[in-house]
Amino acid sequence: MQTRQRGMMGILRPVSGEDTYLKYWLPVIKQEGYAWLRGMGIGIDFDPENLPEVLDELRQLQAAFPRYYTPDHEHYEYLTSRIANLITELEAINPDDLASGKLKLFLG
Repeated sequence: MQTRQRGMMGILRPVSGEDTYLKYWLPVIKQEGYAWLRGMGIGIDFDPENLPEVLDELRQLQAAFPRYYTPDHEHYEYLTSRIANLITELEAINPDDLASGKLKLFLG
């Protein structure tokens, strides 16, 4: 799973390997019923108006992880740090770049 900002230049940010996504992220996403995040496995393009919804689901997922994985779980630090980094990166996006079409987002 990665986030890709497509625009003048492509930027790839690794978030999680497919195995980790399927084994750890997806069960929580399904259990919690996150509509946008469910599509991450195959990849989703989203429009500027959808960014707040995607960020909201990511924040909910971040809050949900401790209910499913304890801090002593072998992948807890990896999972929580990756989602925190993804949220930070998406929050830093200039909405004008998205609205103008200069930047497009793909999460998958």
